[in-house]
Amino acid sequence: MNKGLSSLEQQVQKVFKHTRAGSFATRDKYKGNAMRAANWISQEFKLQNLKNLQDKHVAAYAKYLQAQDLKPKTVKDSLSAIRYLHDNAPQSKHAISDNKTLQQEYNFSIPKVQTIKGDRGWTKEEYSKMMDVTREIINSKGIPDDSRSARDFHDVAVMARTMGMRVAEATLASRSQAEEALRTGTYNIGSEAKNGRSRSVPLSPEGRQVLEVRVEITARGDKLFVQRNEKSHHAIDRIEQFNKNHRGKIESLVGRAQRTWTDRHQEKAYTNNLTLHGLRYNYIQDRVQQEIDKGFNREQAAQIVTKEVGHNRADVIYIYLGGKM
Repeated sequence: MNKGLSSLEQQVQKVFKHTRAGSFATRDKYKGNAMRAANWISQEFKLQNLKNLQDKHVAAYAKYLQAQDLKPKTVKDSLSAIRYLHDNAPQSKHAISDNKTLQQEYNFSIPKVQTIKGDRGWTKEEYSKMMDVTREIINSKGIPDDSRSARDFHDVAVMARTMGMRVAEATLASRSQAEEALRTGTYNIGSEAKNGRSRSVPLSPEGRQVLEVRVEITARGDKLFVQRNEKSHHAIDRIEQFNKNHRGKIESLVGRAQRTWTDRHQEKAYTNNLTLHGLRYNYIQDRVQQEIDKGFNREQAAQIVTKEVGHNRADVIYIYLGGKM
């Protein structure tokens, strides 16, 4: 442990040293915010044990951040980091309430943040063309590494588009998870989920085809898309880089127009790039529409879909709708 740190800060460091929930980037971002929160809370409340963290500490810290004229998003990011810390800390004695409850119980308000920055979804044509690009590279018998990345991208894209999985969730799939999904028809996402929120995803017909092939070529105990001696985050980067290298070949004018949005404060237009995460947008948009077609209104549909895709607030789903519906 580093000298000069409070007992609370040392415990935070220990949690982040051992947790594997979320991506490397997520953990790094949360660690900085959590350490700053621990420093302030330890000084203000003389709190020495992380397991005693309570709503009153979190609310007081939120009020302190607001007093520093920090942006609402910064405050919310800090609260998210504290919840991540709390979820991964051992033997916590108290539950930490959501933002809405904290604001109601402790008489403060965090302004809403403009988070809807247009649509990031792909058009059907763009998705189809990218699948064609991957198959051409796979069948060309060219550079082996290119062929491997094309095949990995193809399968991860299918899981993102037809099962709503994040890039890391799909890339870090293990053979054992795949085998279980093929037996049960449900894919269980564990610690690789963002914020460590495990969930179950219905196995799509397209996802089943992917897993059936991958199980046959993956050794027991290995991951489907991470090569031997390859770090997990390198595999994710490799698959995302494939998309960056080839998206210019398939991006359409219709797609660019769909992904262009205007910042009302800056009065400036932006166009979202084609990313694998955009395929998750497509999945969520489809799922919300399916629920609306059943007779639910938009708010009810968002509430149904939100936990399916690993969120705990329905308003997050509106971001994925990108201003649609």
